[in-house]
Amino acid sequence: MPMRVSTDPMAGPPPPTIEAALRRLDPLIDGRGALINLVTRTPMTTGRQRFPVCTAALGNPGSLLPGTADAPQRMSWAALDGAGSGLAEETARLTATVEAIERYSSCLWDPEQFLWASARSLGDEALDLNRVPRCSESELAAPACPLVAPDPDAPMRWIRGVDLASGEPRWLPAVMVYLHIPVMSRGERFWLPISTGTAAHFDYDSALLGAVLECVERDSIALTWLQRLALPKIEIDVSDPVLDQALEVSSRSGLKTVFFDATTDLGIPTVYSVDIDPQATKVRTYVMCATELDPRRAVAKVMRESSSGRLAMQYQKPDDKPLDDYIDVFDGAVHMAAAEREHVFDFLLDSPHRRRLSDMIPAIPDSPAERLSWVVRKLQDAGCTVYAVDITSDEARATGLRVVRVIVPELVPLSFAYRARFLGTTRLYTAPERMGLPVHAEPDLNPWPQPFA
Repeated sequence: MPMRVSTDPMAGPPPPTIEAALRRLDPLIDGRGALINLVTRTPMTTGRQRFPVCTAALGNPGSLLPGTADAPQRMSWAALDGAGSGLAEETARLTATVEAIERYSSCLWDPEQFLWASARSLGDEALDLNRVPRCSESELAAPACPLVAPDPDAPMRWIRGVDLASGEPRWLPAVMVYLHIPVMSRGERFWLPISTGTAAHFDYDSALLGAVLECVERDSIALTWLQRLALPKIEIDVSDPVLDQALEVSSRSGLKTVFFDATTDLGIPTVYSVDIDPQATKVRTYVMCATELDPRRAVAKVMRESSSGRLAMQYQKPDDKPLDDYIDVFDGAVHMAAAEREHVFDFLLDSPHRRRLSDMIPAIPDSPAERLSWVVRKLQDAGCTVYAVDITSDEARATGLRVVRVIVPELVPLSFAYRARFLGTTRLYTAPERMGLPVHAEPDLNPWPQPFA
């Protein structure tokens, strides 16, 4: 069946410049009562920084959002704030503002949207729970595991989405779509809400493309760390204005960065990076990852995003709590960033494999809709299904932004919960072999917590 891509006939053309986009979003920024209090450049007090970093502050909207006070992971102050970096401050401001709106939209729902039912009763009209990632038997048996196995007979809330390959409607578990959503039944305890696959853009197809690419990125992050993949180091042998400028700015930071080709068997270009600050003890090592159809953009993106990530890490306090209690986004990253654990990254830094950046550049279509089709077909060819839900809030829609959530259930999820790393997911043990790399069984998986944040 030919793929049908969702479009929005009511949306106007995207703003042509960053300045025009910022003007479009300006009505949502006002400390006297707008959605976003302010957008400001974040000062760098310690550590090293490559690029300007901005934050968009929502304050504490948790008391206004439905059900967030009862969510399993309580919304903390600034939990929905957006952050962004760029070669120029205007780009950082736009990225931070859009991210804040994206996060806000991902926490808004109406109970009337939901259908209470079991997966078995919905049959082919719903996502097949046999396809979703799952914890292994040993994980489920551990007292600290917060999850249970998916149960097709257990009632849960479902929301209407669409299969991007066929265009057919499908029911999707609400806990896989929304953030800070309270668990209302045992059936919903198979999942930990996470932002993976959420994206916003003034163009509908571009939003969907960004969301799908983030799912691919997070799959690569999980595979790389859990299986300790000795990824090929990237040799940058091509020139590009954006990439060249990012590399030149980065060279002045004093950071040592090694780039790796983290493209999996899916064939969608992905770059993983390891940053080392040789003078730091608190944030010595930091990882980043980006999936882009142009890998030159992915290299530039990991440098930009590691700037905001490293800055956020400077404000995190080390915690001596046991691994069983690791569940927050920064828990593993803070633990692994310490100088005394730099050696843990040797499986990457000592990799003997090499890949030229020029060899990673695929032939891709020009338009966002065609690129989305190209990516979805790649996932289909690998046996994956791709679902999407429009979660645009009224505030976002008023500016022309569209916010979407994409779910690719067959991919390995990124998890910050040490006792729920979804080690029973089939792809965790099949993808490395298809990539020509060794496969570790569950007892030999990486025992260290996830360093990505």
